[in-house]
Order: sequence, then structure tokens, then C-alpha cells
Amino acid sequence: MQRSIHAHRLARGAAVLAAASSLALVAGCTSAPAEGGGTDSAGGDGKFVIGFEQPLGGQAWREMGLASLQALANSPEYKDKVEVKIVRTNDNDAAQQNAAMQNLIADGVDLILFDPASSSGADAAITQATAQGIPVIANGGPYDSDDVYVVSTDWANAGTIGADWLLKNLGTDKNIAVLEGLAGVPLNEGTMPGVLETLEGGGATVVAQDTNGWNEATAQEAMSNILRSNPDVGGVYSFLTGGQGVPEAFKAAGLPFVPVVGGSGYNGEACTLAEYAPEGLKGNMVFGQPAIYAKGLEQAVALLEGQEIEKEQYFPPLEITEDNAADYCLADKPNNFQLGYDFPGLDLTLDDVMTYYSGS
Repeated sequence: MQRSIHAHRLARGAAVLAAASSLALVAGCTSAPAEGGGTDSAGGDGKFVIGFEQPLGGQAWREMGLASLQALANSPEYKDKVEVKIVRTNDNDAAQQNAAMQNLIADGVDLILFDPASSSGADAAITQATAQGIPVIANGGPYDSDDVYVVSTDWANAGTIGADWLLKNLGTDKNIAVLEGLAGVPLNEGTMPGVLETLEGGGATVVAQDTNGWNEATAQEAMSNILRSNPDVGGVYSFLTGGQGVPEAFKAAGLPFVPVVGGSGYNGEACTLAEYAPEGLKGNMVFGQPAIYAKGLEQAVALLEGQEIEKEQYFPPLEITEDNAADYCLADKPNNFQLGYDFPGLDLTLDDVMTYYSGS
């Protein structure tokens, strides 16, 4: 595989040089060409050209991930060897993502990173890339293809970590509410069955279910609706979001706090847990670091340089509980500021990452 990558680069070298152009980071839109995200030059000086397709443009977790990736791309170790072309599409639309990846192939990239919008929606682009010797890495979530490398948070384990924690922290009331994330997204669809199996197998009874849409306001609204008919639930599992919205729903309803699992990694989760812990709130916010995108870039460069990398790489999530929430809470940042901007083994600072962050 390594030899084919280098042979492919030699064969396409002239095309990459011809296609090079100066890059500027701009707000993405569905039909926009690839955006610059790595350097001011454009691959004409022998740099690897790596495309990144992100299907939820503007979403805080994804934007922090892109900022971390760009900070690494512009670091002293990488700035002279890599150029990143970023394309954002909208609404987690798999067809848009597939088309955008095909555009990156036409642009002459050496490798494609993408955060999967679905488990199979980019098959056409992946087949095309594989035929041309262009490696593809699913970065951020899993993808169902033998032709794709994976560099991702271990989302399945993240789900069961939270479920196991909730089971241990439930009192005598084993009735719980469950809020899944965003229906149709691979990491949600691949994780929730195991979560429910763990919860029910551990003795919990799911008395109400809804979705949080990976949005704290949606999580609060969904929880408020559930509490109107189920005010006596003994715990709440909310996948990858809800550590702020769910406790606020209990607070607004005048009900005592129950153990809550969340995990958006938003600053508001950490600060809410730190604020309400003295009033009895217990929680575990299990979330993947957005900087997994930077880890994907590191692995992409290693692969293009001829190193062997593992085909599937899954990394453990972070956990914020009432014991460490105060350490994560950033009082000078808004509730929707995304934590997890750094990654073990990568030299990323908040100041460096914020240079490229386009969120609030």
C-alpha cells in the first residue's frame, strides 16, 4: 500500500502542481469549492495536499476539530510538508458529502479525510479514490468499508462507559429516560443499541425516549416534555449531549436532580455540573475530543510519508464528572464553547487552536 501511495504521487505530480492555488479560509457552503485550511501556499512546493470533508458545517464540535487540525497543519513540524483543503457541507447530507469528496479527487488531492455523514453514503467517492490510489481516512466516526482507514473516538465504548456509570449511580428508582443523539448518523446508530442493551441488562427500565439532536437546547426541551409525564425518573442517559440541558430541565421543573449522563463536551456541561454539584447533581459527561481531526491529519501525513499505520484506530473518550468539572469549566468562555481542543501526543495550545476557530 505504501509503495502505491508514492507511485501515485509521482504519477500525479504534474497535475497537482498545475492545480495548485493560493488558499484562504472562508465560511463554507454546500456548493463551495475546497477551502484553504493548512497553509498560504498550495502544494506546488512538494507538500502533500490533503482534503477534509466535514458534513455539519458550523456545528461547534466539528468547527473545533477543524481548528485543531489547522493549528497542527500550521505548526513548525507540519507547515512545510502539508496543505489542507477543507470543504464543509450542510445538514449531514451523505449525497452532498459524496459529491464534495469527488470534487476533492478532481482537485488532485493526495489523501482524503472525512467525518462520515453515513455508514455507506460516500461509497462512490471512495471507490473512485481507491481506483486512483488515493487513501481515504474516516476521521471522527466509523465507516463501513474495507478500503477506508479509521481514526476515531471509540464511540461504542463511550456509550457503554456512560451506561455503566449510570447503572452504578442509580438509587432504588431504576426507571430512566434515554435521549439518543442524531438519528441516521453512524456513530449514533452504531452505539445506541449497545447502550440500551447495557442499561436494560443492568436492571434499568427505560420509561421514556426521545432525541437530543446533539443540541443542548433540544435536550432541555425533550427532557422537559418527558418530565411532564414522568416526573419521578431516577436517572437520565443522553448520548453525547445533555449535560447542561437535562439538569436545567430538572431545575426549571423544581425537581431534585438525578444522575445524568451527557457528553457534548461543551463548556456549559462542565460549568453546569460544577455549579449544581453542591445541590446534589451527579453526572458523567463522556465525549470524544474534536481534536481527533488533528490526530487524523498526523496519521494521514505518516501514511503519505510511507509509514505503516493501523487500519482502524479507536481512542478512548474523555469523562467530566462532578469531581473534575471545575477543572474543565472555562468561566470566560460561553456555554457552547467546545472543549477537547487538544489531543495526547500533539502539541496543541488553546491560543494556537483559537486562531482558526470559527465558532462562538
